[in-house]
Amino acid sequence: MTTVTSSHGPTEVINARRTESLDAPAILELIAPRTNSQFGRVNIVHLIEKSNLSVTLNNEENEVLGFAGFLDQPQLEVCNPADWEQWMLDMKYKLSSNASPLNSLFLHYFAAKDDYTIGCASEIVRTVFNAVPELRFIFLSMRSDTKPEPALAQIFHPAERDGLGGHHTLYVCHRHNHVPLLHIRKACVEDHDDLTPIFKQLNNNLTETYGNYFLAEMIEAQDEDNHSIVAEVGGKAVGFLSVCSHVNVKLLQDCFELDSFHGLCKEHPDDILQEEAPTPPTPLTPPPSAPIPPTSNPEVQAAKMSEVSIRSSSSEADKQVYHNANRKTPNAIVLLQKNKGSVSVATNAEEIQSETEPSSSSALPPTGSKPKLSEIHMQSSSSLFQDNEENKNEEVFLRESPISPKPFVSTYKGESNAFSIQLFCIDEQYEMRSADFLPKIFKLFPDKDFAVITVPHLVPEFPLIQQFVRVTPKPMTNVPHELYVFHRNGLLSSGFNVRLAKTEDYEQVEKLTKNIKLRENLLADLKLFNSARRDTDGTEIQAFVADCIGQVVGICIVRREENVEEVRAYYNIEDFIYFNHHRRDEHSHLHHFALNPIFQHYAKHFIKEVLRQGHKSCLYYPIYPSYAPQSCSEKHSLITGLNFMVPVRARRQIEYPLQELGINAPSERVISKSPPYAINHINRKLTLEPKVTINARIVVVGASDVGISFLESLCFCPHLRFNNLTLVSKRGLPQTLLSPSESYSSDDLARLSLRSWVNIVQGFMTDIDRKRKHVITADGARVAYDHLIICTGQQYQIPCPTGADVNNMAANHDLTKGAGNKPYDISQPTPDNVMTVNDNYDVRKLSLWATNMGLKCEIQVQDEKSPMVVVYGRSFDAYTTVQCLISHGIPGPRIALVRPPTQNTTVSVSDDVTNGDPFNEPVVSKIVQDGLETAGVRVFDDHVLADWCQEENNSGGSLYRITSVSFTTPTKPLIQLPCMGFISFHPKRIDERTFLALNRACLVFDGRLAIDSSFKTNDPSIRAAGPITKYARRYHADGYWSRHENYSSKEIGFRLALTVLPLFDPTLDGSDHTEYPPITPATTVKPETPMPENPHEKLIPVYTDPKVTQGVLPGGYTYLHIRKPGDRPSYAAQIDNIDHGMEIVTGSPENGNYFRLHLNQYKKVETVTCLVKDVKLPASNLVRLYGVHERYLNNLVGRLNEAMIPDLYIFFREPWCMSIFHDRFQDFRHEVRELLSSAPPGAESLPSLEAKVRQLVDEDLNINSQQRAELKMRFANNGQRKEVEARLLSYLSYNYYHLPMYAKPGMV
Repeated sequence: MTTVTSSHGPTEVINARRTESLDAPAILELIAPRTNSQFGRVNIVHLIEKSNLSVTLNNEENEVLGFAGFLDQPQLEVCNPADWEQWMLDMKYKLSSNASPLNSLFLHYFAAKDDYTIGCASEIVRTVFNAVPELRFIFLSMRSDTKPEPALAQIFHPAERDGLGGHHTLYVCHRHNHVPLLHIRKACVEDHDDLTPIFKQLNNNLTETYGNYFLAEMIEAQDEDNHSIVAEVGGKAVGFLSVCSHVNVKLLQDCFELDSFHGLCKEHPDDILQEEAPTPPTPLTPPPSAPIPPTSNPEVQAAKMSEVSIRSSSSEADKQVYHNANRKTPNAIVLLQKNKGSVSVATNAEEIQSETEPSSSSALPPTGSKPKLSEIHMQSSSSLFQDNEENKNEEVFLRESPISPKPFVSTYKGESNAFSIQLFCIDEQYEMRSADFLPKIFKLFPDKDFAVITVPHLVPEFPLIQQFVRVTPKPMTNVPHELYVFHRNGLLSSGFNVRLAKTEDYEQVEKLTKNIKLRENLLADLKLFNSARRDTDGTEIQAFVADCIGQVVGICIVRREENVEEVRAYYNIEDFIYFNHHRRDEHSHLHHFALNPIFQHYAKHFIKEVLRQGHKSCLYYPIYPSYAPQSCSEKHSLITGLNFMVPVRARRQIEYPLQELGINAPSERVISKSPPYAINHINRKLTLEPKVTINARIVVVGASDVGISFLESLCFCPHLRFNNLTLVSKRGLPQTLLSPSESYSSDDLARLSLRSWVNIVQGFMTDIDRKRKHVITADGARVAYDHLIICTGQQYQIPCPTGADVNNMAANHDLTKGAGNKPYDISQPTPDNVMTVNDNYDVRKLSLWATNMGLKCEIQVQDEKSPMVVVYGRSFDAYTTVQCLISHGIPGPRIALVRPPTQNTTVSVSDDVTNGDPFNEPVVSKIVQDGLETAGVRVFDDHVLADWCQEENNSGGSLYRITSVSFTTPTKPLIQLPCMGFISFHPKRIDERTFLALNRACLVFDGRLAIDSSFKTNDPSIRAAGPITKYARRYHADGYWSRHENYSSKEIGFRLALTVLPLFDPTLDGSDHTEYPPITPATTVKPETPMPENPHEKLIPVYTDPKVTQGVLPGGYTYLHIRKPGDRPSYAAQIDNIDHGMEIVTGSPENGNYFRLHLNQYKKVETVTCLVKDVKLPASNLVRLYGVHERYLNNLVGRLNEAMIPDLYIFFREPWCMSIFHDRFQDFRHEVRELLSSAPPGAESLPSLEAKVRQLVDEDLNINSQQRAELKMRFANNGQRKEVEARLLSYLSYNYYHLPMYAKPGMV
């Protein structure tokens, strides 16, 4: 916040922010005749869309006072935008030797409110210089016959040049005239008084620990190994930085992946950088990946930069996150170093050594973790497609994975080549100039090439370390800090240039990409560019290199994006761009991008230059799943700049009835069935929009729908970068989720590509160390967390036989309470042919087993004594499994469905209300029962497992297998039913190992894990969601209706993320609802007055998304059920409810076309039930019907009353309803609702139509026909009807590529 003063005296408090397209109408009101004379007539929305940076000033009333748009190139009429540096040279401007694309921007437009132009112009320029630290010049080019307006003339001055002529005049604005220069010098004791208030403002811990004069003592203790420098403005110290030459490099090598930086050591002949081959060893030579040796000549320094290959130790492939030291430290901070007796706040090396030493009990096997793809370029392999375990032969699911060999670790013999930053602070006003310290500290240590700094995980990333490269930690360590590294050659900004590749660059690019997988394709594309500039099919190809003083340090290869329609149709790219403002040839497809880690902080500038010089505005990079065809995946190498791009969400697609649509179907590009992929994007605006980096370690336990939805919500925040997201899962990250709701299909997961942003730890949680904040897996691995999310859900368990004496005619009433619901003892070996189905791994395992059994059944003679496959349970999954067994060739008579009692003990098999019927609809239940009988499946009701007989297993696997099972019934027992396989779907509960872990961690467990309304457990750093949880008793929400399994898991995961994001997202309120008022993490002093009560604390969340169940049932019926979330009363109770509404039923189950549509009392769709046979069910379309009013559905009730709808399936396949199924239809509904809730245009004093309806309802609950007619007339006459029609036409027109079946005005 700052103030500007008008020419007449009034002062306005203003705020500077990035411009949004919604600001365009307000900006147009600022345009004066002088504006058009200077800049011409400009499309403001187009300028906002194409500018690299646009700034808006608004006052406290949110009124726009000023606007300016900046690009990295001059106007098109001035010169070729891709070659403006040459234009400046040709025009002999003296600044041409200093100005570069890295440090220059061009002002393309400025408009401000009259009387505030001078103040707005000055504030905008100051804001831009602060927002872009590298910026030194802002240029303004105007026609020679035009002069800048007075506000700009005070800021911009004609650039000096040698010579005259030209149609345009260049004006320049220098940084130092608007942002004070920081004078960096050695610190002296007199600076203590200036610096102490800055330290106290940040934190008092240093003063409390070391005394009031710790800073003066540190300054006095300077020697050749310890230096302190300050930043001075106007004779006052405003920043402080302390450095030390002593760094425990060995410890850093043990904890972090430093091979890309030669281990922070100087080169030595005895360095071991590659694993020795079995052949006789050859003399070692310094590798091409060695850092540049120090020298005073910058050209000599740059001579080897291109040889620094992008490489790292293979052990990096086993990354996990680490334990936080939980220290409260100021802005930057603690360094790993060997203390030499000087006053220091660095952590003692021995202390960290004790925390990070791996042990046999804590080491995670290399095959147990997988790093995220966005950091894999720091490893030994940069292949995106090397990991294909889940695509191997399915037999892998039936055996143990082999143990990987111990990874090779490089050995460095040279001396340390790094110095450490011990302590850093700077006044907030000048923090964007923090990088000014770097040249000075490298001068203090001319023989060192690397500056290193470590910060605790919970410290936000501040401007100084934004210039550094974050180093990925190694596995098997619990490092309490993040490590950042900066190489002295990173200061060579003036020598960093981007240009088109040349033939002579090939050899240097070959060295640069030496360790990148698929480099052959990269080099082949480079050759293709140098020879033809096009692919063999004519597609444009462009190759750019980044060089520093003549040496290639980066390569980027792009092609024209030919599938623009597909990108727009399948991904929400319009969250980032206005598609209509980008020409087709401005979209580009990124294939290869590699940049030396030393210059990683220039990655966005590299991309910005590629867009400028290539005349592009958008860049796309796809990531294919591991099972994608090689023809797709091999075209792309994993880029090193993935962190700087934003992931784009996939769009839900309409399932088109192509036969009915005929020629009115969308184009082939829109409905193409190409392999699914995730897409990442960057455009001109995003190149100068920084992300907020979050190093907090967020660990999610359980790859359930809730867990995946939570991770999706975090990963797809475009302005946030989570460096330490980790998923701990028994099977790792699945390619398919086993869930009746099918919230995520395999294509959905492929388009998410969570492996790009999430570290995967494959293991089972067995303990939680709350004191040290560790999750401990079954093999002893420790995964450190700052925030732990538990969403393991409930699993089907193997039942424990009750042991009832069936030989003495024991019955169910003889069982002890709860005996029928006890799970099998996990400490005992499980028989080989006893199975549960809880995830996709189990499904594949069952499918292989069922296929083998089906083949055996074909050659065996069937009789009454033939062994059977027993499916035990009455859940929905039990029925779908029976159909799965039949489809795999097991005859129905060889299958037994044994259904336990609906209410046996305190824990019933299913909810009491529906009486154990998973369908809760008599028609469906009957047809399923008929399907079982037709297939010959034997059904046993109210049976409880009493015992099973075992024999030794001679075919491998477990030691035993069961041969028969016995059950108790309400009357006489069923003794020794021959059994060749037992598949259990009862009981379903929290896994015993998970329960023990929660119990040992002293988390409140009341039948389930107790949480509050913000998903917090009794430990505020541990949250949980899903069926594993229940609300604490203080909410009085113990009923079946409040359980999370009765709601959409995807929505629950999203709501869970909303409670976590405020802790990190600066655009939100800074806290979750449980902290009221919000308390920031930096708060160290507790308030003296008691905290006010949080109004959100007593209310549990309200969920609105429908609960969906779908699957294939016995008889071959495809079943889909969509219902209102929450309580699920029995079908009879629903029908008897006076507010039930109406039901519409067409077809019959026997004909395979049953469709039931339930409209509530407000005539909104509340329930959909479909049962079809031999027909593909468009489930994705039908789910969109939920919550839609029948009037949107082409006046459904009126047409039904006129007997115009014989079949709802046919009705919802007609072309008119395609817009209802569109993913943006809900947004259109919200627009209409907002329109009707606002006053009519031109009559703001009149109440809105919605307010009028509410008034009538308050007076009388029923609106009579006369009042209804008056409302219709008012709607038609006040202009809102035309507005609604205009919105509808706009909706159909904007989405016409999806909805070409609608005629637009003028077509007929």
